[in-house]
Amino acid sequence: MRHSLIVQLARLGDLLQTLPAITAIKSADPSLTLDLLCPAPLSPIGRMLPGITRVLEWDGLAWRQHGQEAGAGLHQEHLRDAERRISELSSERYDCAYVLNQHPRALLAGALLAREMKGPRLRGPLGEQLAPWASYVRDIAAIRRGCRVHLADAFCGLCGVYPPGKPVTISRSPLPLPPDLEPIAMQGGPWIGVIVGAGADERLVPIEVWRRWILEFMATAPAGRVVLVGQERERARYIQDQLPSSILGRLWDATGRTSLPELAEILGRCHAVIGADTGPLHLAAAVGTRVIGWYFARARVHETGPYGTDHLVWQAYNSEEGAASGQFGVQPTSWPVRETIDAVLTGRMQGLEGWSVWVGQCDRWGAYYGEAGRHPAPPREREDLWRELQPLQG
Repeated sequence: MRHSLIVQLARLGDLLQTLPAITAIKSADPSLTLDLLCPAPLSPIGRMLPGITRVLEWDGLAWRQHGQEAGAGLHQEHLRDAERRISELSSERYDCAYVLNQHPRALLAGALLAREMKGPRLRGPLGEQLAPWASYVRDIAAIRRGCRVHLADAFCGLCGVYPPGKPVTISRSPLPLPPDLEPIAMQGGPWIGVIVGAGADERLVPIEVWRRWILEFMATAPAGRVVLVGQERERARYIQDQLPSSILGRLWDATGRTSLPELAEILGRCHAVIGADTGPLHLAAAVGTRVIGWYFARARVHETGPYGTDHLVWQAYNSEEGAASGQFGVQPTSWPVRETIDAVLTGRMQGLEGWSVWVGQCDRWGAYYGEAGRHPAPPREREDLWRELQPLQG
């Protein structure tokens, strides 16, 4: 029986984008035992991923301190200490490590923990030649336009497998919540999760925009409820500061006080979740909740849209370039408040000047987004890319 390891040392969103690759690897060899190496704070989510047997915890803080101590002069004792620290993660070497990050620490972990390594480098951690899929991801990141293969599916390519061909959700068992949060989704509705923060400042939706969204939603849906989620308690407090007291009884603030499994439970109870491109948005999609994304700044729907079907993304674009231009780095001056409320309550999808609307789809070549109101024809270039970059597969 083969024993392999997935190495994913990036953030929550990237870990969840690894799920299609995990599913495809296990589908190719059901007898395979597959473990996961991920940052220690994300290990509770790692243990929820179907197909993962054991989670190894990466202490990023300790490694950062180790790097600072080594400084510019990397001596043999630092290398030996790094090797020792990594080797202590597992008593046995894996047959294969699937490395999904190009950072040296991930490459080093894969090389030391397994006999064989698949991932971004063709000749091990010291090789300079990138694998075909790693070159594609690098080029897309540099050009910032034209991406039609989802990042999660590119992860599949790095592992040498094809996408699973369908959305995959994580295993979620009912979990008790703090007493004041337990009523979520038990009465009234629809319940909407609002992700108040983002992993980067440029992706933060302004506080006054979230406040307006909540006010208009509650005015339109008298039985509607809102749950504020994320880690940003101060932003959540500012959002609530100027809301009328009459609606505060229909708003639950769960920010900054739930574990990741509890957050997954809350998101799973919501009828829909809305937010920018950030980890909790992808967690909501992974637990099977319909997601509405506001993508702007450095976020692009075709690259990191919520993985699955029927998710909706409003993509900001530069009106001078047009919705299909792939324009990148746009900071909106108007926001699709009414448009996304209509989508939640009536299913009607309409754009706004400076925003286009996209609907999630999935087929044998992975996830893709089609523009709302048009026939969801999958982009032909995806199939061509797979045949070019992975010609010996399938």
